[in-house]
Amino acid sequence: MDLREFLFKKGITQIEFAKKLGISRGHLNQILHKTKHPSRKLAKEIEEQTEGKVTAIELLFPEKFSKEEYV
Repeated sequence: MDLREFLFKKGITQIEFAKKLGISRGHLNQILHKTKHPSRKLAKEIEEQTEGKVTAIELLFPEKFSKEEYV
């Protein structure tokens, strides 16, 4: 699942989620818009915070999990 989709479905704001991760909203925004990849440690933390709905692999290698591949 895409991280933006997860946050939307759960009704979690970027500010709330960034605080849980211990990062700035700006950093989270860059990850959401795929202008920056998270570190491995942060990717694992996101996976844990989303209860596995967003995996570290998806965050680290988004080009392999683009939605177009599954259409």
